[in-house]
Amino acid sequence: MIDKRYHVFICTSGVDMQAERVVLSQALVSQGFFSWGLEQRTPLTTAFARRQIDDCDYFVLLLGGCYGDLSASGVSYMHLEYIYAVTKQKPILVLMHEAPDSRAPELQEKTGEGKSKFSDFRQQLQRERDVVVSYRNMRDLEMAVRHAMPQMIERYPSAGWIRPQNTQKLQEEVDQLRQKIAQLELKNNVFREEAIQIPRVHPDELFSFDYKVHAYQDGNFKELRPQRKMKWGEILAVLGPGFSPAAPEENFSRVINEFLNQTSLGDVRQVMPRAHATARSQINIRALHTIKMQLKHNNWIVPSGRDNRQRLLWELTPQAEKTLMTMNQGKKAI
Repeated sequence: MIDKRYHVFICTSGVDMQAERVVLSQALVSQGFFSWGLEQRTPLTTAFARRQIDDCDYFVLLLGGCYGDLSASGVSYMHLEYIYAVTKQKPILVLMHEAPDSRAPELQEKTGEGKSKFSDFRQQLQRERDVVVSYRNMRDLEMAVRHAMPQMIERYPSAGWIRPQNTQKLQEEVDQLRQKIAQLELKNNVFREEAIQIPRVHPDELFSFDYKVHAYQDGNFKELRPQRKMKWGEILAVLGPGFSPAAPEENFSRVINEFLNQTSLGDVRQVMPRAHATARSQINIRALHTIKMQLKHNNWIVPSGRDNRQRLLWELTPQAEKTLMTMNQGKKAI
């Protein structure tokens, strides 16, 4: 099993909750959580707290008997952190003292305005949150945390943090999945080719296709669609070097379009005798697909794994290399 750790942001009213905060932190650490939060806030710490909330997996609000230090807007920093966590849709657990009026006087709000804001915020939490746990003393708080946090993980799964020593296990699982995907793709390609029933071709058989090209004459250019006839052996000779060593499938179009750029002037001059240059050759997409399928069906090119970008790689087969060698020997003999 992968050993995960979770980051918990602890939000309190301030130093009045120091004792509870210690108990909460210790309980979280004993369960394998990382805890973070600020006891003393200023306008300069707001951005830092928000970054911590952005990175946290769970947000725990610990409410005793105080509303906390006020920001310039008149809303306490504790309240602002809660609002920010809500907007970021963080899983929130509220741990609330059952009887805040019973706490020591120094642990309660001293002004009427402070008591009013504290009461309103407490009622807001009770209305809005479906996970509110009350506690009476430190023992209650510890037990509440130990019981509630596993439920939070089950109810709101999070990515968490994985120990570095487990990355090897994850990599092995990823590699196994990649192998299964490659096998399924191979089977799928075989099924497609069998369904289409593509006949094998001889290297001397002709294949006709059209392509787009920009032809330049007298300072202007015109887009043409010339026809090209090539033997399958010639097509293999053009594409073969592009897949030795193995290369991604987009090499089909890149290599053949580069070849057409170099050789299209002869086709173009049949309709534009004074053409002096060509550019931007692009083979018909249907013809390109037929060429891909035929080379695969002839067992001239096969998949050979994936690159670091997870692109499927194709490479020339020994059978294709033998075909090319036979063709070259035939040319020399002539």
